[in-house]
Amino acid sequence: MVDHETPTDERTELLAGELHERARTLNHLTQGTPGLTRPEAACTIAGNLAQTAFRLAKTAEQLDAFLHRELDAGRLVHERGDGLLPTALKAHDALAAACEQSMNLGESFRGVQGALAAIRGIDADSETPQRAQGETELRVEEQTDQATASDIQPAARDFPRSIGDVLSGPPAAPSSPSHRPSSKPPSPRREM
Repeated sequence: MVDHETPTDERTELLAGELHERARTLNHLTQGTPGLTRPEAACTIAGNLAQTAFRLAKTAEQLDAFLHRELDAGRLVHERGDGLLPTALKAHDALAAACEQSMNLGESFRGVQGALAAIRGIDADSETPQRAQGETELRVEEQTDQATASDIQPAARDFPRSIGDVLSGPPAAPSSPSHRPSSKPPSPRREM
């Protein structure tokens, strides 16, 4: 849907159908061979799925607000003659549950993204990370063993004040934690 176009029910329904088809295509692309080839891609996908889940929670809230407005305005009827209010309350409760579950899903995908952020794939023609890290640590140890007192002394000239002098100054005020938006879903409205 283009942003400058006036939204209509038909366009909104079409977009929801496209979302369904995109999820189906994503399922197909992440399955089997060749599927995914890099963990970085899985991390990105998890992040996008987290954002999608949070946005679906917002959509559920907006559907509930729409039904509430229409019910209050008297623009709804039950086509089978059943009680309109009990049916609307069932829809409200189901949308509140969908909102909460979407928030939980978003948090879960956010956790997946956080866990995968530090994981990288190994190329077939590159060394394993453990072997490379071990060799780096060995080189550092060798360089340290070869260092003499004469190599270390000149560095002291670059520091005119002792560390005790630097640390004995007045204590700094603790910085205030940055405001973080609540990751909990909003409380569902139960009245209609």
